[in-house]
Amino acid sequence: MTFMLKRLIFLLIAFLLCTSIFAVGDNDSIVEPKEEAPKEMFYGPTVGLGIGMFKFYGDILDANYGNPLISNIGYDLHVRQQLNPFLTAKFYVLFGTLSANERSENRNLNFKSKITVGGFALMYNFDQFLREDRIISPYISLGIESVEFHSKTDLYDEYGNEYNYWSDGSIRNIAENDPNASNAIIIQRDYFYETDLRELNYDGYGKYPERTFAIPFGVGAKMHMTKNIDFTVGTSLHFTFSDVIDNIDSESSGERLGNQTQNGGNDNFLMTSFSISYNFLKHKKKEEIEEFEEDIDYLAYDMDDEDGDGVIDFIDECPWTPAGVEVDEKGCPLDKDGDFVPNYKDDELETREKAPVTPNGVEMTDTMIYIAYQRYLDSTGMFAETETRIIAAEKRKKTTKYRVQVGEFTEAIDADLVDKFLSIPDVEIKTFGDSLTVIAVGDYDNLPEAIKRKIQLTSEGFDAAIVVEEEKDGTFTSVGDAANNMNVDNIVGDPINSSGLIFRVQLGAFSKRLSKNYLNGLSNIMEIKADDGLWKYLYTGSFKTMQDAARKKIDLAVDYGVEDAFIVAYKDGKRISLTKAGIESSAVENIKPSNDTKYNKADVKFKVQIGSYKNQLPTEVLSKFMEMEGVEQTELDGGLTRYTAGGDFTSYKKAEEFKAKMVEKGIGGAFIIALNKNTLIPVNKAKEILEE
Repeated sequence: MTFMLKRLIFLLIAFLLCTSIFAVGDNDSIVEPKEEAPKEMFYGPTVGLGIGMFKFYGDILDANYGNPLISNIGYDLHVRQQLNPFLTAKFYVLFGTLSANERSENRNLNFKSKITVGGFALMYNFDQFLREDRIISPYISLGIESVEFHSKTDLYDEYGNEYNYWSDGSIRNIAENDPNASNAIIIQRDYFYETDLRELNYDGYGKYPERTFAIPFGVGAKMHMTKNIDFTVGTSLHFTFSDVIDNIDSESSGERLGNQTQNGGNDNFLMTSFSISYNFLKHKKKEEIEEFEEDIDYLAYDMDDEDGDGVIDFIDECPWTPAGVEVDEKGCPLDKDGDFVPNYKDDELETREKAPVTPNGVEMTDTMIYIAYQRYLDSTGMFAETETRIIAAEKRKKTTKYRVQVGEFTEAIDADLVDKFLSIPDVEIKTFGDSLTVIAVGDYDNLPEAIKRKIQLTSEGFDAAIVVEEEKDGTFTSVGDAANNMNVDNIVGDPINSSGLIFRVQLGAFSKRLSKNYLNGLSNIMEIKADDGLWKYLYTGSFKTMQDAARKKIDLAVDYGVEDAFIVAYKDGKRISLTKAGIESSAVENIKPSNDTKYNKADVKFKVQIGSYKNQLPTEVLSKFMEMEGVEQTELDGGLTRYTAGGDFTSYKKAEEFKAKMVEKGIGGAFIIALNKNTLIPVNKAKEILEE
C-alpha cells in the first residue's frame, strides 16, 4: 500500500470520528434541574462503497471511441458529511485500472495502468430549487485529488516473440520489410502487459514522476431508499495535470506514432459508477399530538343535517336521502311492505311478505323467476343482455422486400460458380438446415427495381435469376411468372454492376462445417460449400479498396478475436491474387488456376428473351407467343423455362431492333441475352468477342 493511500485512510478515519463527536450536543439552557434527552443529530456522517467503470481519454485511441460503460472496473470508498441543506463534503479513495488499445494501419499502441486516487470534493444538491420531501436528489461536484499510476505495455507474446504489425492487419514474428519476411508466421497478442513504459524511455524523460494532481467534476443523482440508506448513480470526469499516463505527450516522436498528431492536452479519465451508502444518524420517533383547533364550532357540526330529512348527520343511517322523501327515526326512507325497496322507488306497495321482487319492488311471477334462473346459469348468451361494440382500426400495411435469387442448391456448388457468385458486390448467401443454400442479391422495396436488376443479372450470365419476396422467417418466395416478365424500361437509375474489382474479408476455408459457437456470435457471415470439399466463411459486405477491407479485418480481430482472417480479391466473376489486383503483398495465396474459356466468334450468338416461366404459360401469353415466329424454349435449372424469339442474331444491333418490335407487340419484358454454344454468357463479353 502506498504512503499516500495510508495517509488518506488515516484522514478518513479521523474525519469520521470528529464528525461523530461534534454532531451531538447537549441542551445548556438554565432551568429547573432535570434530566435532559440529547438532541437528535441534524446531519450525520455517511460511509459508502461503490463500483463502476474507468474510461481513459488520452493520446492512445480516439477519445470518442468506445462505450464509457464498457471499460475497466473501478472501486470507490468514501465518507460524506453534509454541511448544510445544500452542500456536502466528500473524502474518497478510488482503485482501478486505465487502459487503451489502438489498432490502425500506421499505429499500433497499447498500455495498461493501475491507478490509486485519493481526494476531496464538494457536492451541491440544488436544495433551494427542489421539494423537501423529494426521493431523488440530483447533484454536481467539484474537487481536488491526487492520482498515482504505473503504466505498462504489451510488446511480446507468451513465447517472447515481438509483435510485428503487417499492412494486411495480421501480427507476425518477423517485420514485413525484413529479408526473411517470407518465413514469418502469424502470432497473437496475449494481452499481458509485461513492459514498464517509463523504463523504455522513448522520449528521453528519464524516471518521470508517476503521480499527479487532478480536478474531478461530477454529476449524478442520489436516491433515498430509507432514512439511513442512499443509492447513488453518477459520473465524474477527472482532468489530470499529466500527459504521460499513456507515455505519449505533445512532444513525443518516433516511428511508433505513425503520421497521426497528438491531441495536445493532458490525459483524462471518466468514472461512471453506482454506490450504496449508510448514514449513522439516529432518528427518534416523534409522538404526534393532535390538538383541538379553537376556532371550530363542534356543536354546529353535531347539529348539521346535510340531506335535510330532519335527522342530524350524527345519527343518520341513510345520508343523502332525496329531498321530500319521508324517513323514519334513523333517517332511512320508509318501506311499507318490507321488501327492501323504499316506498319512493316501489311500484307495488302491497307486496306479499317475503315474496321475491324486482328492483322496482314488483312481485316476481314463476315465469319471471325461471327466466332469471336461466339467465344466471346461461353460458351461451341466449338470455344475457349483450352490447356489441365495433372497433375499427387500420391494419398496418406490410412492407414487402424484394430480392433477386440467382441460385438454389442442395449439394456442393462448383468452385468456379462460387467465385462467380462472390464477385457480385451485394450478394448474400443463406443456408437453411444442413443441405439448402440460397444465393440472393439486392434489397428493394419496389418490384420494378428488383425486376430491372434481375434482367441485368441474366444478361451477365446468371440464367436462373428470378425475383423473390423475403418472408419473416428469412425464406424466399417467387413473386410469380407474370411479375418476372413486366416491362421496366422506364425505371430510372442504373443497377449495381457485377463486374469490376472488389475485395472481401474471408475468415477461412475448412474441410468441416464450423459450429455457431466457434464463430463467437458473429453476424453478417456467409458460409458456402464448394465441390472442392471446402467450407468457405466470408464477411457479407464487399469493399472497393484494399484499405477498407483491411480496416474491417482489424475490426473483426479487435471486437471478436478473429485473428486468422485474410483479404481476397474478385474481378469479373473470378478470384484473383492480390498482386494481380495491384496490391503489393508477400502473403502466399492458394488460388486454384482456372482455365479461361476460348471463344469462337461463330459460336457466339444473341437472342431476345421474351419470358421465363416456372409454371404453365398463361392463356393470354400463350396466344401472343403463337402469333410469333421462331419461338424457342430452353429448360433451365430450378424448373424454369426460357422463351426466346427471332432465332439467333450475329450482332447486338440486329437483336436490339428485333427487341423493339417485340415491345411494340406487347412483350414489354423482352431483353437481349448472349450465348456461347447454348451456354449463357455476359452480353458485354459477347460484344467484346464480336468486337462491337
